[in-house]
Amino acid sequence: MRLPKFQSIFLLALISTTFIPYVVSLTRLGEGSVFNAEIVALVFWYATSLTIPLVIKELDTTLILWFLTFILVGIPIGCDLVYHMTGTNPGDWYYSSGELNPHAYYPFMETWALIITPGFAFFVAVLLIQKLSGKLKENG
Repeated sequence: MRLPKFQSIFLLALISTTFIPYVVSLTRLGEGSVFNAEIVALVFWYATSLTIPLVIKELDTTLILWFLTFILVGIPIGCDLVYHMTGTNPGDWYYSSGELNPHAYYPFMETWALIITPGFAFFVAVLLIQKLSGKLKENG
């Protein structure tokens, strides 16, 4: 896969900015600074979800790259933001007897899904529009 230089630089810059919270956490700044950096990273992850299908035309590469950013950025950033907003962490999901605590688990997962859904929706919408417009051009 060969991308034009400006596209590869743009994509690399977007993906790199999603790792801002990891860099900020190494500096030992306050929790508020990490929270702000996580919000910035989430916004850039949304932007990355929008641009990956536009920049890369191969379906397999597009899916793998988005899935990689989802695993490395979307899941941890979403979980950290939910923790900062609700104060619930995975240790609270279970009672001491080992049973699932639905009053802690389900609100955590619902909030996480609400945070992650825009990035997923952007990616799927752009990918479908691109694929449908490509098929319309072939048939038209």
